[in-house]
Amino acid sequence: MNLKRWFALFKPPVICLTAIILLLSAGFPAYAAEEGTIPANDESPSGIRLSALEAVIDSYITPARMVTTAAVSVAVVNNGTTVFNKAYGLADVENNTAADTDTVFEWGSVTKLLVWTSVMQLVEQGKLDLRTDIREYLPEGFFKKLKYDEPITLLNLMHHNAGWQDRYTGLYYSQEEAVPDLAESLRIFEPRQVYKPGTIVAYSNYGAALAGYIVEQQSGQPFYTYVREHIFGVLGMNATSFHPTMQDNPAVAAARGKIEGYTADRKLIKKNRAYMGIYPAGGALGTSADAAKFMAALMPPAGSRSPLFQNNATLEQMLMPSLAYEGTNVPRIAHGFFVNQHAVRTLEHGGNTLGFSSSFVIDPVSGFGMIVMVNQHNEGQYCVGLVDRVFGTYTAEAYTGEMPDSSEVEGTYIRARRVVQGFGKMFEYLNLAELKAVNKRMYNWNGVPSNQYAPDAYAKIYSSGSEYFVRDNQGKVVMLSIPYSDYLPLTGFAAHSTGISLIVLGLGAALSIIALVIDVISWIIRRFKKVKKPLSWIDKYHLGVSLAGLLIVLNNVMMINRSLNYTSYALLRVHLIFNILYCLLTAGYIVMLLLKLRRSNSRGMRKVMYMLSGLSAVLFSVLIIGWDLYF
Repeated sequence: MNLKRWFALFKPPVICLTAIILLLSAGFPAYAAEEGTIPANDESPSGIRLSALEAVIDSYITPARMVTTAAVSVAVVNNGTTVFNKAYGLADVENNTAADTDTVFEWGSVTKLLVWTSVMQLVEQGKLDLRTDIREYLPEGFFKKLKYDEPITLLNLMHHNAGWQDRYTGLYYSQEEAVPDLAESLRIFEPRQVYKPGTIVAYSNYGAALAGYIVEQQSGQPFYTYVREHIFGVLGMNATSFHPTMQDNPAVAAARGKIEGYTADRKLIKKNRAYMGIYPAGGALGTSADAAKFMAALMPPAGSRSPLFQNNATLEQMLMPSLAYEGTNVPRIAHGFFVNQHAVRTLEHGGNTLGFSSSFVIDPVSGFGMIVMVNQHNEGQYCVGLVDRVFGTYTAEAYTGEMPDSSEVEGTYIRARRVVQGFGKMFEYLNLAELKAVNKRMYNWNGVPSNQYAPDAYAKIYSSGSEYFVRDNQGKVVMLSIPYSDYLPLTGFAAHSTGISLIVLGLGAALSIIALVIDVISWIIRRFKKVKKPLSWIDKYHLGVSLAGLLIVLNNVMMINRSLNYTSYALLRVHLIFNILYCLLTAGYIVMLLLKLRRSNSRGMRKVMYMLSGLSAVLFSVLIIGWDLYF
């Protein structure tokens, strides 16, 4: 049989087979074909076949969820390749602007992964050492508010246990021209050191930004320039900006103008664009596709080298656990990456800005990773829920360790990441966490802030697979730990300080109002009787104290509102000064009452009124001093 006859014989089946192959390949997303071939047997950690991944994610983003969804962008990396990249919803709800794969999102604290990668690059080059006191890398006298002499290392910065308290002011600037350089921003923002280094994990924006500044000092380049040259440039991340005012990438700056920020229930946040002075802690923004390039570089295919490092051993070191939960060998942090438990153990980091949320999750063992970016603050349906859908969830049945007796751990806890000294310390007391035992293996853990672990909608029941109890030498539980922060138990007065303070505040306000009402009635009677005798000096002082009491309530309400909106400390100083003046006014009034009132010819009712005003002023002053509302 000649060649033509063989070809004629097999031509029909060859054509049919070719058609079948083409039809099957059409079932994969177009971007998957462009990025690389998906092996038919590849699965997500929860068992989802990658060929079905798009259908699973699409089915998760239901019409019911879209009612409270603005825009969400999802990218998935597998074996060094982006296998999924898709955007949903509206970047600008008011103008009906659809999100797409070119839409830029703010990374928030996921930015910190760029810091830790930069640090490890310089460690690899011998320019930094993770265990050296960082003061050797900083200008002399750089710190002004250290409490302890113990060394602070880069590992402490990576582990968020250098001991700094949190800050509620100075994180953002509303005007581009107001943003100082990184060194000055760190000087302005420096928080008090309140914990001994290495003892308490309390998530710190300042510590991460400080690590970025150390990279700046050792490399001789502004940190944003270093990242652009050694990370973005290497990986081709042309749709990402890292300059605090986006001057490094005009195209990204223009794209940021096409997306708005919203609350978790999709209400527009009018002022959702701000500029971060300590930008290494959370200033990056770009497309999810660019973020996926960074993620892929952290999990190169077997046999290939990560383009970010000279040797994969450095990458392996970075992704190796470096801090365990106290008293255990259970990994907690891997050089700045938080260890979490889904169906598999993952390394991850979340992020939040004024109007954006993000989640960066990888499983280095399988080479699978996922990025979720949403233009909504403290968002959880996707940054937590969708991640759980793809990575699976940890179950209590998987935990075999010993659980503490419920009587040991039930109670009220306060987060270590907080303002310990200063006017902002009240905020964490308004969001205390309550722990109650459901059974010997599970606990009901309510009150954990959403940007620390999971939104309240998902923070119903945790097993000890993701929380650990720390005991002292006598075996008493003294701390509860989750990946991002330790929680300290509150007992006695401290556990009820918020309720007690509200009672004191209400009593003080009532007394001030009663005193003022009596004054008004007295003034009407005097006018009716045409009494022309002028007010005595003690009456004038009393009236001033009563009015000041109501003004002090208004003053602190305004200060709290401004603080929650990231106002600078300079703008809050006037409120703090007013509080100090009020305390001085109170002290003067009390001294006056003690010295003069007994010799006064005033009637009994007037004396009672004077004392009511004095008691009200004392109650307000106790709150001011007790809650540090003066510095």
